[in-house]
Amino acid sequence: MPPKTNMVTSQWLKENIEQPKLIVLFTQMDNPVTGNADSSPVGYISNSILFDFEKVFCDTDSSLIHTMPNETSFTENAQALGIDQDSLIVIYDNKGIYCAPRVWWMFKSMGHHQVYVLNGGLPNWLAQCMPTQPQLVSANKVGDFQAKYNSNNFISAGRIIQQLASLILLDARSAGRFNGTQAEPREGLRSGHIPTSINLPFVECLEGTSLKSTTELKVIFSKWVNNSDRFLVFSCGSGVTACILALAATEAGYTKLAVYDGSWSEWGANADLPVEL
Repeated sequence: MPPKTNMVTSQWLKENIEQPKLIVLFTQMDNPVTGNADSSPVGYISNSILFDFEKVFCDTDSSLIHTMPNETSFTENAQALGIDQDSLIVIYDNKGIYCAPRVWWMFKSMGHHQVYVLNGGLPNWLAQCMPTQPQLVSANKVGDFQAKYNSNNFISAGRIIQQLASLILLDARSAGRFNGTQAEPREGLRSGHIPTSINLPFVECLEGTSLKSTTELKVIFSKWVNNSDRFLVFSCGSGVTACILALAATEAGYTKLAVYDGSWSEWGANADLPVEL
């Protein structure tokens, strides 16, 4: 049976690795400062397929990185990974909880709900001496997945400006970047944050490489959100770690959520958009 949360443990995945409907996706991202790719892991979980959200599952026509592709592109590329409408998807990354939540949010936004993040990712899997294989694999068939995009899961800069008074904006970047005391890693971006934003660095939702417990996450979000009916918007540098906050908020029981896909890569580069320090 699929878990009742959005997370699975290494033990659960080990016990269910042979499920016929299971698709295991591995993802990682280039260094946002240098653009260099991380070195390959020492091993991968069995039957892992690469999910590339930087060069394949993205809007290749956008000047921004990591932005969502359209339904047609997402459908074609997901089918090429052998994903079906009834696939049970587990996603993990090389750092623990870092970019896997981005892929989870992408599938959720494209209408697929049997999708989970491996809590602790590859580091936790390796720490428990779980079995690995040396290489990623390719899909052995074309799937029948059909994307159905839910535009409510993402929000534009224009909509943020229009609804600034009614939104709760949570910024996942570090305190230094949020306050403008630390330089942005990407060239051409102003320092600071979106007006009215609250700084919630994504690391505050983590314990080591894993997401904190539901109880701990409820305490964290209750500091900033005292009304569950308020709409929560998450941002970061380029729309990746914002999804860690989206995952954490979902685990804490919040349902009215959106990710600002352009995040600071867009906002910080546009002199017409207001900035606070």
